[in-house]
Amino acid sequence: MTKWNFSELSKLCKEKGIPDSKIYQNSLDWRWKRADYHAEMASKVWSDLFKDPFSFVDQRCYEAIFSYEAQVESCVQSLHSLADILSQVINVVVLGNKFQEDHASIKKVVKIMEQEGIAPDVAKSTKQLLDDKLFNYIEAFCNTIKHRRLIKTNFRAEYGENARNKSGLLFEEFIFKGTTYPQTWGSDILEKHRFHLLDLITEIGLNINKFVATA
Repeated sequence: MTKWNFSELSKLCKEKGIPDSKIYQNSLDWRWKRADYHAEMASKVWSDLFKDPFSFVDQRCYEAIFSYEAQVESCVQSLHSLADILSQVINVVVLGNKFQEDHASIKKVVKIMEQEGIAPDVAKSTKQLLDDKLFNYIEAFCNTIKHRRLIKTNFRAEYGENARNKSGLLFEEFIFKGTTYPQTWGSDILEKHRFHLLDLITEIGLNINKFVATA
């Protein structure tokens, strides 16, 4: 998929006299790199554990599980923060600082764009992010571990026909604001969820650039 070109956005904003959002662009890029880092570290922790024989009562196994859970949680928190930082970019570039920094949120910027018919493509793709089930899982996971409790894990190994043919840690089912979120493989959070959110955010970014280019 085409990458969101931050340099192009900065150039377009300068040409159009639109306020600079580079500080938020840099934060968005840095947060994504942190999500990548935590995902890579989690995968390394798990692969290193299996390099030598171990028992689930070993200290080495306990430490690996602890580290893996911590890295997944940090990855989730970085992924969740992307939406908040994205709202700042939209507020500055698309809405002309309609909200003060402390009051801008992804839900607020979508609502005002829809109500006032501003940047329809940006509004539509941002609404798709908010409605996406994987983003909702990340949001619920992050808010649960941040404000309520840790989400427990358990080990699973499954092989054979119609199986994943892999082993790993699963984060257990949990409930957030009346919605039940399913048991989920840690590897799915680190890979499928992460890459899917990148695609959604990239689509929003491309639409922001198009909006500025035609403004």
